[in-house]
Amino acid sequence: MSQTDSPPVLVTGATGRIGRVVIDQLLDAGVPVRALTRRPEAAATLPAKVEVFTGDLTAPDSLDPALHGASAVFLLWTAPPRTAAEVVARLEAHVRRVVFLSSPHQTPHPFFQQPNPMADLHAGIERLIAATGLESTIIRPGMLASNSLAWWAPAIRAGEVVPGRTAPPRRHRSTTTTSRPSRLGRSTRTDTSEGTTS
Repeated sequence: MSQTDSPPVLVTGATGRIGRVVIDQLLDAGVPVRALTRRPEAAATLPAKVEVFTGDLTAPDSLDPALHGASAVFLLWTAPPRTAAEVVARLEAHVRRVVFLSSPHQTPHPFFQQPNPMADLHAGIERLIAATGLESTIIRPGMLASNSLAWWAPAIRAGEVVPGRTAPPRRHRSTTTTSRPSRLGRSTRTDTSEGTTS
């Protein structure tokens, strides 16, 4: 099937870090892409092949033009939960498949089982999708490297470390000496590597 013959995939969160990568991957695979954005000016840097639609997850009826004729949606939820049920119902009415970027709320590790409103939101959207006739793929990644800078890189404000503020990483050389016994006696290995701290 040529690119013009296959129906497009709609990408929400299209101008963000994740959505932008999804768009590139789809285009590389020869899939036509539609981008949903709340601010059309933010889509100016998208490839010319991408069809841009203005819409907002908080206004579900605004999604209809972008959904009409699409085959699938990459759903990255970027809104409060109150419109989630109506948005999912609109997806079911227009497309065959949804790929939802969720979070690892089912991972048994204690780190992912702490009270977390975002995990609750994602679990609720997963339940909404499961109750439809949509084909679905649920992606539950752990911590994304692109987000970790914003979450953990510290900034100093009034003498305190403030999470969520990014600071340039400092490069340093570290030398680690480890000793381990061997059949020939005691051996020592020294590893020198480039490290990044923040």
